[in-house]
Amino acid sequence: MSSAYAAGSNDAITLMERQIHAMQAQLEAMKQKQAAENRRVRAELARQRELIEADPYASRARVLGQPTTVGYGVPSSHPQAGTHDDIFGLGNTILAPSRTASTPYGELTAIPPAHPDLYSPMRRGQLQIGGIRLTLGGYLEAAGVWRSRNSAADIASAYNGIPWHNQPASHMSEFHQTERQSRLAFLAEGMLTHWLEADAYVETDFQGSGSSSNSRQSNSYVPRARVVYGELKDRENGWYLLGGQSWSLITLFNKGMLARDEQTPMVIEAQYVPGFNWTRNSQFRVVKTFGKAERYAAGLSIENPSSVPAGVSPCSNAANHCTTTDRLTGTNVNNPSTYYTTDPAPDLIAKVSADPGWGHYELTGVMRFFRDRTSTLGGGRNHTRIAGGGGGGMVLPLINNKLYFQASGLVGTGLGRYGTSNMPDYTYGRNGAVTPLPEANLLIGLYGNPLKKLKLYSYAGAETVLSRRAFDENGVHYGYGNRGFDMRGCSTELATNCAASSNIRTVAQVTGGFWYTAAKGDYGTLLVGGQYAHTHVQAFSGLGGKPKSDADMVLMSLRYQPFN
Repeated sequence: MSSAYAAGSNDAITLMERQIHAMQAQLEAMKQKQAAENRRVRAELARQRELIEADPYASRARVLGQPTTVGYGVPSSHPQAGTHDDIFGLGNTILAPSRTASTPYGELTAIPPAHPDLYSPMRRGQLQIGGIRLTLGGYLEAAGVWRSRNSAADIASAYNGIPWHNQPASHMSEFHQTERQSRLAFLAEGMLTHWLEADAYVETDFQGSGSSSNSRQSNSYVPRARVVYGELKDRENGWYLLGGQSWSLITLFNKGMLARDEQTPMVIEAQYVPGFNWTRNSQFRVVKTFGKAERYAAGLSIENPSSVPAGVSPCSNAANHCTTTDRLTGTNVNNPSTYYTTDPAPDLIAKVSADPGWGHYELTGVMRFFRDRTSTLGGGRNHTRIAGGGGGGMVLPLINNKLYFQASGLVGTGLGRYGTSNMPDYTYGRNGAVTPLPEANLLIGLYGNPLKKLKLYSYAGAETVLSRRAFDENGVHYGYGNRGFDMRGCSTELATNCAASSNIRTVAQVTGGFWYTAAKGDYGTLLVGGQYAHTHVQAFSGLGGKPKSDADMVLMSLRYQPFN
């Protein structure tokens, strides 16, 4: 039995060895097959990657090497077309088309949209890093500007600095070429929780000037913080919190009340249009929207104060033995070449908006706080004044997608800062105290797309000080707009008796222009723009009459938007 058992054991071992060898051969064949499949997949990935890099908008069928009839005779329009061999999970295109803010200004400046699409396919100009989506925006611009009166300005005109006729510059034109409005934008978005979104937005251009900046040899102009803010968005409950530097809440919106949806004029001019109400400054803003469609909203913004003083204080007269302090020269990281006013509290701006289905409507209120101090030897007194006002605006689609009308206005006291001409906010009373000036701003506009590639626009606007705030004392003239100020030399070249520049009453402008899409493809958009503007400036009347000046301006722009 032992020899029979041993023979059986040997047979079993031999059988097992044969089975193991067969399995090893089968495993080796499987390894070779898998290696061949891996090489095929790597080659296909490399081919698709090369095609994506060469053509970001390549169709799925083209990337996968499929004919118009996609696989197994299934037409490309069939819901199941192209469902096989989709190694990347590509969908219909590799990158979705880029998006900008849904405003005319956003389309011209490639501003990222106000409403997120964090769960949509990747778009051109976007990157994904973990749960953070990055969107690039902005443009490169080559621009030129001609003005009939020389104000030594770049792409941003000094409307309240148009020369009066007693100045030689009033009789000379100017021409400049500039790239300084070129803009870079960067948006980062992500979800903090399943319902709370956070974003950070940075926008910069090159319109800053350092102490060595000039246009003589190397244009050494510096970048500036144009827009820099962070934002929390609770879309589920309709709450939006913003902190940082952004457009003031006083600015007209195109729709709703969300950042980057502002209705900024479509002009080339970087100082926009007189009558346009705005600032870009530090603020803390809260906005509440109502309803799932967010057609109604209310907002409150606490914004960094800064005032524009003007006129003559009685404490400027040495005979009165007093001094008015309402501004200080910048120190440390502030600009030492300008002043900072002594405002005691932030500007408060409240707004409500409605988008009921036809048009956008809004009402705005603003409250401001001014302060100065009059001092005599051994003592002094602070003077605080409250100013403000209200206004509103609208954007109406007269012919949907073809022609739009907009209007906005603001009226009250101490509102000069919020007009684009930077009119004065206040002057001084008999005791040297701050006296807010009554003011009004108005802007109307028409714009549209008569052709798919052509945008046309026209605006008319004005900013005005409604009445004088002036008085005489001991035969000396004080305040703003005093009838005793000498204007007799304003029309005589080199005459010095012209007080017009410090007593401007009205700045008004009419302007119009176009933007033409010269080229648009996988690697950006090329825009060509032109603008003409006529600006009128008038001072309060004084001794010798009512001075006025004007200027004609022509601007041209070539803009390349690489991410749009």
